[in-house]
Amino acid sequence: MNGDRRLSAVLSADVVNYSGQIKADENRTLSELRVLRRELFDPLVSDHRGNVVKRMGDGWIVEFNSVSDAVRCALDLQSQVSTRSSLKLRVGVHLGDVVFDEDDIFGDGINLSARLQEASNEGAVLISDVVHRSLDERLAEQFYRAGERQFKNAPSPMEVFQWSPPGSAPPRVTPASHTKSLLIGVLPFDNLSSDPDQEFFADGITEEIITTLSKLPNLMIVARNSTFVYKGRSVDVKQVGLEQGVDLVLEGSVRQSGNRVRITAQLIDAKSGMHIWADRYDRLIEDVFEVQDELALRIATELQVELLAGEMARFRGSGTKNLSAWTAQLKAVEASRRITREAQANARRFAQQAIALDPGYSAPYCTLGFICTVEARHGFVADRRAALAEARDCAQRALEIDSYNPEAHAIAGFADAIDGKLVSAIEKFNKALALNPNHADVAARLSITLAFNGQANEAIQVAQQAITLNPHYPGWYAGVLGLALRLDGQYEEATKAFIEYGQRVEGFGHLDLVIIYVETENLEAARDEARNVIRYRPRFSISDWAKTQLFSDRERLEKDCASLRLAGLPE
Repeated sequence: MNGDRRLSAVLSADVVNYSGQIKADENRTLSELRVLRRELFDPLVSDHRGNVVKRMGDGWIVEFNSVSDAVRCALDLQSQVSTRSSLKLRVGVHLGDVVFDEDDIFGDGINLSARLQEASNEGAVLISDVVHRSLDERLAEQFYRAGERQFKNAPSPMEVFQWSPPGSAPPRVTPASHTKSLLIGVLPFDNLSSDPDQEFFADGITEEIITTLSKLPNLMIVARNSTFVYKGRSVDVKQVGLEQGVDLVLEGSVRQSGNRVRITAQLIDAKSGMHIWADRYDRLIEDVFEVQDELALRIATELQVELLAGEMARFRGSGTKNLSAWTAQLKAVEASRRITREAQANARRFAQQAIALDPGYSAPYCTLGFICTVEARHGFVADRRAALAEARDCAQRALEIDSYNPEAHAIAGFADAIDGKLVSAIEKFNKALALNPNHADVAARLSITLAFNGQANEAIQVAQQAITLNPHYPGWYAGVLGLALRLDGQYEEATKAFIEYGQRVEGFGHLDLVIIYVETENLEAARDEARNVIRYRPRFSISDWAKTQLFSDRERLEKDCASLRLAGLPE
């Protein structure tokens, strides 16, 4: 194992006041230590698949492949020692690099596990924040926050968590649990290929990984356009954590050479900057699509996320092994993000190409369905109803291929919302979010639909959820939140949201500000905003605008129209 480096969970344990006990009664102390080692320590380490890498007379360093194995071993050890031995132990557990060099071992994992052990109370187990966040909920709940500690050779203070035996007084600060989902940001994978044209391939791999990770339960994944702001930049993971509010960051690289591709990935704790794991995947180009599933399942394993059989199935069934179909689908998605007639026509062509290349590929049917809803919503087609019917057909075909496809339910929801079928749309959006709680755009569209259906308070909560999932959200999210706030009567907050909308997307937000200022009896400000409406939309008319509004309460729509008339906008 000369020169070997790997990421490991490390348990460090030693006997409390060993020197004092040796001085008082050497024979008894040595005899009890031998019994403890033979009957308790060694069997428990073996049972939990640990490897004793160093013995130090009264102490041990043990390496584990699994964080949960290390922690369970520590708890079992302290529980049994407390009832079966007169000796007492201190135990610390950390996750970090371990380096084997000739006859010695060192590294972050060794150093900090030893520091945690030294800081632990007698009979207790002290673990680092990165270890605690890697545990499942049941195991994590047995620990209590014990504040922050600055350890020697550590770059910054570390939050620590302690388990104490029953009957003792643990250093309780705040009960710790994993009821809050972990938030993960996936940075754009670097293109290490010599061909700059492979940038598109690396971006596509990143998007596929985001999509696959979003299917994991109890994890929240930041939306693509929030993490892609870091593309091409050298960034500090801790800064990403602060800016995006994420707990963990996944970063990596893609290198394509001939018919082979190498993908590296590392999961990093955004608070401490420490690596949780790193791995490398070498594949033939036609097998590259397996990597996203392997990455997601590896993350689920490392973070102790329990996957049921049905959830395992979500990782399969909707993909393709046809590289050309995959590339056409990526081009379709990219083009569909631009809301122009020409861009949507290009997107349609690419989506249809992907379907022709692989009719059993679910994703391009969803993309084509989304294009249909955009064409219907923005009047890019003469027959709006035909476009919505095509969108529903695409959603149905996608579900026939992959019954777990959340995007398909969302597409059907978009079609129903545009068609004014609000209750049906809400049901379908909720089904999509049940399958993929991380879809920020679906949450935002659900918020609009709830607002139009008179459920303003719920709409606010869902809009805030969308913003959490997409911290660098597009401007229309501010409009979504503003609408919900306005309909809930929270005019001050709504005004801020619509001003932000106008700052992010020129020409937008002014019409809702007209309504707010009329309803708050500031007619002068309302008329100023009405002039802005006409400046950006010279052909605006209240009657045409009213046709685009989907309020289930017609009185609410009439009240808004009356406000626009009062501000001087044309009928």
